[in-house]
Amino acid sequence: MLRILSYPLIILLIALGITAIIPVIGWSISHYSAFMWVGVGMAAYFVLSIIRIFNKNLEWLRTFSHELSHTIVGMMFLRKIHSFEAGEGEGEMSHSGGLRFGTIFISLAPYCLPIFTYLLLFLRELSAANSLYIFDIMIGFTAAFHIGCFRSQIGTHQTDITSVGILRSYLFIFAMWVVNLTILLLSIRYGVIDAFKTLAINYYEQIVIWWKYAVRFVQSLI
Repeated sequence: MLRILSYPLIILLIALGITAIIPVIGWSISHYSAFMWVGVGMAAYFVLSIIRIFNKNLEWLRTFSHELSHTIVGMMFLRKIHSFEAGEGEGEMSHSGGLRFGTIFISLAPYCLPIFTYLLLFLRELSAANSLYIFDIMIGFTAAFHIGCFRSQIGTHQTDITSVGILRSYLFIFAMWVVNLTILLLSIRYGVIDAFKTLAINYYEQIVIWWKYAVRFVQSLI
């Protein structure tokens, strides 16, 4: 039942996300200079990723972040963590108990939760104005890292994805990456706390508007 009900909720999240991100992208394009240091960080990662010395341990770091994402989200849903292992290309995290409805979030966390980027976005809130560019570089660097993780790890060979359902997994991952991009862009503009507030208000306002339209449509049919 939960699996069936999740489809309309995910589709609603996608619709809300696309509606919210369009004006944010518009503002970001017209104020592209605000994201200059983020771009520098992303470019630095992609340059370093082709250097053999840097790339040597990159596979382990990707696996570590993958299992760490499972673990962090598992703890958020009150799961008991039994083991955590991360090797070169192989890793495992086992858990039990907790909130049942959190399974989809725990399973798909590595594919749609840029944990290092979010950590830096929150630390950026504590930074002095003249140090923001340093955090922006690191935010861009980690965002590029997570994009690399996403590209190398996602696929139907992953039991995380097949256990949730391939279609449902990809819809959920897409919805969350829209949210992530919106939060990232808004965070550079307002800060991460206000970014979440702005997004929540936007989603609420859109739901209210769509609900009013739905009521009027039903009333017109009666």
